[in-house]
Amino acid sequence: MEAVVVCDPNGRILLYNSAARRLFHHADALALGQSLYRLCSRPPIEHTLRLLRHRALKKNQGNEETGARFVCSTVDGAMLLNCHVDRIASDFIQGCVFAFTFEDITGKISEQGRQGHLLEKMVQSLRRPLTNLSAAAENLKTYPDMAPEVRSEFQEIILRESEELTRLFAELARESAGITSRQWPLFDVNSADLIGCLAHRSMAQDEVRVVMTGVPLWLQADSHSLMLVLERFVRLVRESRRVSEMDVETLLGDRRVYIDITWPGEPLPQAEIDAVLENALPDSVGSMTVAEVLERHGSEVWSQKHRRPGYAILRIPVPDSPRQWEEPAQRLPERPEFYDFSLIEGGQELGELANQPLADLPYVVFDTETTGLHPSAGDEILSIAAVRVENGRLLSGERFEQLIRPHRPIPKSSLFFLDITEEMLRGEPQIEEVLPKFRSFVGDAVLVAHNGTFDLNFIQSVAEKAGVRFSNPLLDTLLLSMVADEEATDFTLANIGEQLGVNVTGGRTIMDDCYVTAQIFLKLLDLLAERGITTLGGAIAACERVAVTKRL
Repeated sequence: MEAVVVCDPNGRILLYNSAARRLFHHADALALGQSLYRLCSRPPIEHTLRLLRHRALKKNQGNEETGARFVCSTVDGAMLLNCHVDRIASDFIQGCVFAFTFEDITGKISEQGRQGHLLEKMVQSLRRPLTNLSAAAENLKTYPDMAPEVRSEFQEIILRESEELTRLFAELARESAGITSRQWPLFDVNSADLIGCLAHRSMAQDEVRVVMTGVPLWLQADSHSLMLVLERFVRLVRESRRVSEMDVETLLGDRRVYIDITWPGEPLPQAEIDAVLENALPDSVGSMTVAEVLERHGSEVWSQKHRRPGYAILRIPVPDSPRQWEEPAQRLPERPEFYDFSLIEGGQELGELANQPLADLPYVVFDTETTGLHPSAGDEILSIAAVRVENGRLLSGERFEQLIRPHRPIPKSSLFFLDITEEMLRGEPQIEEVLPKFRSFVGDAVLVAHNGTFDLNFIQSVAEKAGVRFSNPLLDTLLLSMVADEEATDFTLANIGEQLGVNVTGGRTIMDDCYVTAQIFLKLLDLLAERGITTLGGAIAACERVAVTKRL
């Protein structure tokens, strides 16, 4: 029996079966009215639901597909799930419900897959006999050692059989390729899910800390076998380079996604990598080798020096997913720009932090979504997202993201600019509950945001009511970009990203904006260093000077 969970459009559980209880190990989070996102990772599910809603709008244009398949992980990273979701019309629940079926593919071994793999091996084993048979026929023809009539008859038989075997071999090879390709389809996978699961397993099995860095990307993979390959190479790096911690990052290449494993030290010799390629993966479907898994992904693997001095990488390119390039179903209009420099001008007490090098400080890059522009007029925060940046790395595995239910309805004039609805916020916590959790996530880090005084002003307006205080220094990428380029006139996030070579896609979420801001911030640190601004005190002083000029 398949595990089935039925949810409303906001991911709230309406129904589930006994197989779902077994799959999720009778978790308390699997209960009526609870959020599916307490069980499964949010991004791939939200993306798929948005895609299905868009398809429903296009139904009158001939698009009748109501389902989609994807791969996600459980929130603890312990399981990878093969998921299928169908959109079902309903007269009672906001027009539709979504029926999810889940299959645990973390440790799946398919008997049919093994048969396909054995068939492929059999095909490979025929190559040498066929070559020998052809050679024997040629030798008989070249060196006549028997009576001419016998030799001629025998020769014709061997040649004829050789041609027939060659034909059968080609046919069998095509059939084997078809079986193999059907057995190991590539599904859309979010790299955050894949790397998160890798981190969980590497710590549990090998006591290796895998740190997820960079911006999560969509790729296509047989996620289970690819994860086993990544595990094997993480183990190789640990044993060869004696390291217990390494970064894993995804980067966009030429229609490929590069999975980079990074560590301090020298690259791995190709001979060590080649030795791993022949290792069998007993837990994979068909007990494939590492090389066979890479071949299924059209991939190879190599090691080289990292752009960061003193570090090396092992790189595995895999196919990217079309989702990487999808435009949103409906592009929201740009929200009016509103700059607020009052908090910056008030000065920031830094103490000993003033002389700390910018390169050595921990940062939390954050953003908010609000009902309007003025907290003093009753506008409220609807969501907060944040991600850590340390040692020049965007730590995408350490992020904060939370929707917030406001105390009063969202003004209709604001809904025009938002990708958030009243329905999405039902049952979500209010700001008094969320802000202490966000404060705990921030810790002693320096805050970073684009037009950050606007966001911090909203937070400060409710901080006392929530029982917290934010005294962390703030660096504003809007002001830092003015410091780095005095001639520039367009300081929107999209334009700054374009100028600095940071990819800014359309239809961004608040978390995507955090990733973009973090990448911009890291590039701005390099530009500030070129101008001799290398300490926190120096950066804030430069921002204060720009803020004063801006208000004049």
